[in-house]
Amino acid sequence: MKNNGKNNIAVFKSVIKSLANDAANEVDGVSVADAKRYKKNGAEVEFLENDKVSVSVPVIIELGCTVPTTVATVQERVKGEIENATRFRVANVDVEVVSVSVVQ
Repeated sequence: MKNNGKNNIAVFKSVIKSLANDAANEVDGVSVADAKRYKKNGAEVEFLENDKVSVSVPVIIELGCTVPTTVATVQERVKGEIENATRFRVANVDVEVVSVSVVQ
């Protein structure tokens, strides 16, 4: 069977996106924004040179969380999860807070 580079990239992108979404969802007070309520549909991945990736994650943060601290935690978790599970190195993790939720 012939190896198709585009298929490999699609698989890598899907895996990295899933890792990023899962890692962000593991942070207390954070959930990844989805297309049902927002125009964002989870993490986006861009491949860079030298096996590096750039990741963007849209999140919803619970009211009462300290935004800079929470965003830094999301960045650390996403980067660590991707680098531990794949051969790729993370150049940057952009976290976009799209909403603040009130937990009752």
